[in-house]
Amino acid sequence: LSIVDRREAIKTACALAKPGDIILVAGKGHEDYQEIKGVKYHFDDKEELEKIFHTSP
Repeated sequence: LSIVDRREAIKTACALAKPGDIILVAGKGHEDYQEIKGVKYHFDDKEELEKIFHTSP
């Protein structure tokens, strides 16, 4: 399974996870943006996970 869109990939991983599974979101932990074709867009992995699981810090 390969999903190019990071947001969709995170959502899909969470949707497919079963009790006891571990989801590893790697590679951008310290960044709060995603650069696409030289343009930086706000994107925070932690915020995306909080939205999915309806939690806040």
